Amino acid sequence: MITPKEYSQSKCGRAKAGTQEEHQTHSKTASDYMITGDYTVNNALETFALAPIRQTELLPTVLPLIIGVVVIELYFGKHTNEELGWNTAVGNSISWMSTGLMLLITTETTQQERLATYGIIGAGALLAYLDFYHKLSDTVAFIVSSSGIVYTLAYISVIMIKTSMPVNTTTLKAAGIFVISVNIGFKIIQSLETPQDSYALN
Repeated sequence: MITPKEYSQSKCGRAKAGTQEEHQTHSKTASDYMITGDYTVNNALETFALAPIRQTELLPTVLPLIIGVVVIELYFGKHTNEELGWNTAVGNSISWMSTGLMLLITTETTQQERLATYGIIGAGALLAYLDFYHKLSDTVAFIVSSSGIVYTLAYISVIMIKTSMPVNTTTLKAAGIFVISVNIGFKIIQSLETPQDSYALN
């Protein structure tokens, strides 16, 4: 027979366990979603933004991409009379190939992840070929080969492969939002820069 005291302690224990379980559910981070693969758009965006901080082993691969896109975008914001040229377009395209090769060398991947990495290398090689021989119009080539597009897509590819993020409509939607947001962010920063050309006029 359970005494009133024992009943009260049992009830209190169940309530405490329920509270802990609820806390664990609400405190679930993006790292947990890397394991379960149960992503929402917000979870995927959080992973894209914070994965290099939470998983510092990603830095040797993604840091050159981050530095590269920041420097190039700031350069074009400072020198507004300059435009992307064919030589820069080729160089940006090759960054996909080098990123893919770095992934193959430094990362233990599953068969699906290796195929995705080969896809990155192949896409970079194709784009470099098209740019090298001017197979595309300069308008199209300079958009798809711009640093904001190429480096950001390379960054996303690294994050998805290194964190084993599933490729589905949710994560692809998040990737699209991330690319657009990053490029809008750079446009805002460029608009705040004082063009170097203005110094030459004064």
